[in-house]
Amino acid sequence: MTDHASPISVKVERLEGHKVKLDVTVDREEVKKAHEQAYRRLARRVTIPGFRPGKAPRQVLQSHLGAETVRREALDLILPDSYGRALDSQGLQPIDSPEVEVVTFKEGEPLVFTATVEVKPEVRLGRYKGLGLKVEPEPVKEEDVERQLKAMAERAAQIEPAAEGTRLTDGLFAVLDIHGTVDGETFPGGDSEGVMVQLGAGQMEPEMEKALEGATAGETREAVLSFPDDHPNPALAGKEARFEITVKEVKTKKVPELTDDLAREIAGTDVAGLKERVTESLEEAAKRNAADELRRRLVEKVVDEAEVDVPETLVNRRVERKNAEIGERLERQGLTVDNYIKMVGLDRETWERDLRARAEREVKRELVLEAVADREGIEVTDAEVEFEIVRLAYSLGEKPDKVRKLFVESPSRLESLRERIRMDKTVHYLVEANSAADEAADGGAQTPDEPPSPGSAQTPDEPSSAAGAEDDSTGRGEQG
Repeated sequence: MTDHASPISVKVERLEGHKVKLDVTVDREEVKKAHEQAYRRLARRVTIPGFRPGKAPRQVLQSHLGAETVRREALDLILPDSYGRALDSQGLQPIDSPEVEVVTFKEGEPLVFTATVEVKPEVRLGRYKGLGLKVEPEPVKEEDVERQLKAMAERAAQIEPAAEGTRLTDGLFAVLDIHGTVDGETFPGGDSEGVMVQLGAGQMEPEMEKALEGATAGETREAVLSFPDDHPNPALAGKEARFEITVKEVKTKKVPELTDDLAREIAGTDVAGLKERVTESLEEAAKRNAADELRRRLVEKVVDEAEVDVPETLVNRRVERKNAEIGERLERQGLTVDNYIKMVGLDRETWERDLRARAEREVKRELVLEAVADREGIEVTDAEVEFEIVRLAYSLGEKPDKVRKLFVESPSRLESLRERIRMDKTVHYLVEANSAADEAADGGAQTPDEPPSPGSAQTPDEPSSAAGAEDDSTGRGEQG
C-alpha cells in the first residue's frame, strides 16, 4: 500500500513465514531536513580552528569532516524514524531486528531503502463473549473449619521436655549434637551443636532419621551418608561420610485445648465467634479460588477458539528467558538445572520438550489476549499506570518516587508494565463478557469475512512484570 499524501510511501510484500519486505521512499524534503540537522549536530561536536563551536559554515564543516561523515550522520537520524513510521503506516509490529538495505541516499534526492523483518502474526479470533462458563465456589465443610481451628491451637502449642526414657519416633523433637567425618577427618558443615529437629518432618536425611528411631536422651547413634558425584564441594564429591549423633534431649509438642480463653487470646472472641470468622474466611477464599479458576478457564477457552501461527522466533525467545529464570532460581538454592532435572525424575530431552510446549502456549495466549484488546479498544491510561506504580511501591515497602523513577528511566520497563495492565484489563473484560446475556445469543464470534487482528506481547501471569522489552537497533522489537 502506498500513501502519496505522506512524506513516506511504503509498499509491502509478504514473504515466507511471518516476514515482510518494505520498500520505503522518503521524500527529498525530509532528506534535506535530516542533512541540516546532521550539520547542526556535527558542528556542536567538532572543533574547527578559527570558528566558535557550532558556528562553522556548512562548506567548511563538510570540507573538514568529509561528505561521507555528514551522510552517515544524516542517515543515522532519518533511517530509524522512517522505518518506524513505515511500520506504523501499515499497522505492522516487528518481533525481530530488520535487515535494511539503503538503495539511494544523497542530499537533494529521496531516500529509498528496503527493510525485511519478521512481524507479529495475524490472529483470527473465535468466540470470546457469552461463553457461559461458570465455576461455583467449593462449599466449606465442617472438617475444613475444624482443621483451621486445630491449626490455630497448634500455633499456640509449647515444646516441652518429654517424659524420661521417651524413645524418639515421628512427631517428637530431638536436640542433637552432630559430628561428621570423611576419611576420618572433619569437614566444613559436618559439625553442629544443639540443633533441634522434628523426626518425620523431612528436616534430616532419611539415613540419619532412621538411625535415630527409638533413641533416648543421652544415646549416641551412627549414620553413614554417601555424597553424590556432582556435589558442589569437590572434596566431598563421591565420598562417604560418617556421622555420630548424640541425643541431648527429647521433646514433645503440647497442643492446648481451644477454649474460650485461648480463642480470646488468638482473635479477641470466644470459640463460637472464632469459628464464625474462620468459616467466613474460608468462604471468601473459596470465592477467590473460583474467580481465579473461572479466569483461567476463560482465557484457555478463548485461546483454544482462536487460530494463530505462533512464530518460532517468539517461542525460542521465551524458552531462553524461561531457562534463564529457572537457572537463576535454582542457583539461589544451590542447584543446577541438570541437578533439578534428575531430582524430578526427568531426562534433558523431556525437560526441553515440556519447556518448549509451555513457552509456545504462553506466547499464543499473549497474542490472542492482545488481539482481543485490539478488537475491543482496551487501552491503559496514565492514571492506571500511576496507580499500579504506587501499589507496587506499597507492596515492596518503598517510596512511590523511588519506584516511579525506575520506570521513568527505563522506557521498555514502563511499556512492559503498561502491557501487563492491559492484559489484566482484557482478562477482566472477558469475565464480564462471558456472562453478558445479550452476547450469549450470538456468541460474540468472529465471522470468516472479518479481518484478522494483530497479536500481542505481554500477559499478566509473567514472573517478571517489570522486565524490560527486547529492543532491536531501531528501538522496536518484541516486548516481554
